[in-house]
Amino acid sequence: MRRLLATSAALALLPATALASSEVIKHASRTITLAPGKTRTVTVPYPDALKYGNATYSGRTIVLGAAPGAAGSAPERALVKVSLAGSVLGGSEYQARITNTNPSGTAPERVKVIATTVEPLPHG
Repeated sequence: MRRLLATSAALALLPATALASSEVIKHASRTITLAPGKTRTVTVPYPDALKYGNATYSGRTIVLGAAPGAAGSAPERALVKVSLAGSVLGGSEYQARITNTNPSGTAPERVKVIATTVEPLPHG
């Protein structure tokens, strides 16, 4: 009986130990509509920016396709280019400069910019 209780207690502590060595991933995003031939700079703050010294930061840009209900011919996703991307303001924000090189007469493209913070636990 004692051995069973000791094993149960050890198993009860196992999830807490596994949880303590995991990480928390947080995302922030902004979606824009970009007309053909236009360029925009999009800035998204990192969640919990610079709050923890052991956190890592990254960002990405996703071309979602034509804006719903927009007039014009179907645009090509490959013609939407990210010319510059990276951290700005001392590492507290992610910024991407996006250009839509589709010809005029095509529908605007929707673009999503995502800033990600990975916080290893426990916070240090």
